[in-house]
Amino acid sequence: MPSYLRQWFIHRHGGSEPVSLLPKSVESKVLQLATVKMPENIIPPRQQEGEVAICIPFNRHHDPRTYNYITETGKHAMLDMIKNSFDVELWNYVHDLGKLTRNEKKNIINLFMEQHGIKEDGKCWDAIVKIYDRQRNIYLTNENRKNRKN
Repeated sequence: MPSYLRQWFIHRHGGSEPVSLLPKSVESKVLQLATVKMPENIIPPRQQEGEVAICIPFNRHHDPRTYNYITETGKHAMLDMIKNSFDVELWNYVHDLGKLTRNEKKNIINLFMEQHGIKEDGKCWDAIVKIYDRQRNIYLTNENRKNRKN
């Protein structure tokens, strides 16, 4: 998980690790789908650098004492869902400001990072700007298509 995304996700869910998800949140539902019984021939994996520890919420139909293993496919599903949530939050924060100058965009992205628990490590700001620029280009392309049809 990229540094900016990891910091944002931890901040979004209370600021501490392991992250405690809300029981009925989308993240919790995806995690429930992604967790399976630990295969017998597998040694429980240790947390790797860049990964986020998440407490598996209790569910009477999906007890975390039994369903506590996440496959690589499950990890990818969680990561995709987290990335999508980040993209939506970034877009909602910035999109209605209109066309920004380079300096304005820098300040707004810095403000977003500050308010969402993301500390610059030499890569975060650039990654977030690229995500925003891609979102804006897609939005403008779709708007141009709509205008041509009318």
